Amino acid sequence: MSAAKVSVRKLTHPSEEDIEMVVQVLMNAFRDDVGLESFTSGSARLARDVFRRTTKGCLAHGAIYLGLLDDVPHGVAVLVAPGADWNFYQEEDFTEGLSTYLFEWYTYHYMPTYEELYRISLPTGQRGRRDAWNIKFLAVNPDFQRKGVGRALLGSICKQADTDAVCVTADVKSPNLVQWFRKRGFSHRGVKNFSCKDSAGFPLWCTVREPVRPGD
Repeated sequence: MSAAKVSVRKLTHPSEEDIEMVVQVLMNAFRDDVGLESFTSGSARLARDVFRRTTKGCLAHGAIYLGLLDDVPHGVAVLVAPGADWNFYQEEDFTEGLSTYLFEWYTYHYMPTYEELYRISLPTGQRGRRDAWNIKFLAVNPDFQRKGVGRALLGSICKQADTDAVCVTADVKSPNLVQWFRKRGFSHRGVKNFSCKDSAGFPLWCTVREPVRPGD
């Protein structure tokens, strides 16, 4: 049996069905993710809202790539473009709907710790993130992992970044994923730990890939 053909397509002019497909891939891929549990207090409804807001936000302020196996999408890359610095928790109607605990967690713990991560990781801090392609989510359906979809998605992002002569940044929650990104040209610049009363908490590494210029 021949291997499935891997390809990547940029999502443009998406329908509601396309957006829902992206959200569902993210829901499947991050089902047991401790970071998502912290972001949402374990609420599937809130997780879907986070993914939907991020999908729509990146369509407006960045790009979404689909990773396909035999022309069927099984992976997604959701990213913010250089010149923007968008996050779902900046939307007022999102924070208004949070519990008191989650509102305070975002406001007094997650957001300042996240900005501190970038201050220690990049010489220009938040501006350095704004000047880069910033990967919000890179995910593959669990049943279709280890088939080259993630590598193909990341390769497309890096190719665009090289064309633009800008960095790529990715926030990574596990040492294994740090190593996966390192093998693909990223370097680990800093790490911060995030605590949460509803989960075990999580570390977050800032990884960065410098653009490869012709002749390098």
